[in-house]
Amino acid sequence: MDHMEMVDKLREKANVSYEEAKTALEKSEWDLLDALVYLENQGKMGAEKTETYTTKKEPRPQTDEAQDVRGAFTRLFSFIAELINKGNKINMEVRRHQKLVLTIPLTVLILLLIFVFWWVLPIMVVGLFFGARYSFKGPGIADTVNRAMDKAADTAQSIKSGIKNNEKHDSSAE
Repeated sequence: MDHMEMVDKLREKANVSYEEAKTALEKSEWDLLDALVYLENQGKMGAEKTETYTTKKEPRPQTDEAQDVRGAFTRLFSFIAELINKGNKINMEVRRHQKLVLTIPLTVLILLLIFVFWWVLPIMVVGLFFGARYSFKGPGIADTVNRAMDKAADTAQSIKSGIKNNEKHDSSAE
């Protein structure tokens, strides 16, 4: 084997540059094994590129339960924050005789319904009988929601009119 082939062989085995391989061979008097030992002692040996294949199943790494719980809480809180942001962009408007009386964000309405349900719901129903009309404004609000609110207000007005008519008939019958 000539010197050039030896340098190439050493470069291939040790994963070093041409100059490093040649210098190592010259210092070891063109002995390939001694040149490999010399390069290793100098710390110049590159990592050997090896590939392994096996049919053995590797055990799956254990997932940390705390990490899973933390991830679940993070997803939950980001979902809640997103809902709150959407709720803040949608407003409930209360009108009486076509005049705007009150505007509150949907988030506030939901919180009121959760914490003081027995006060808010009756006030809203009584408001319907006093001519209040409720509507929602904001992104993502379908017309069907406002139509349902108008229908509830019309129903309250028809009940109110029916009660008035019954009172008139009862007083005229006496």
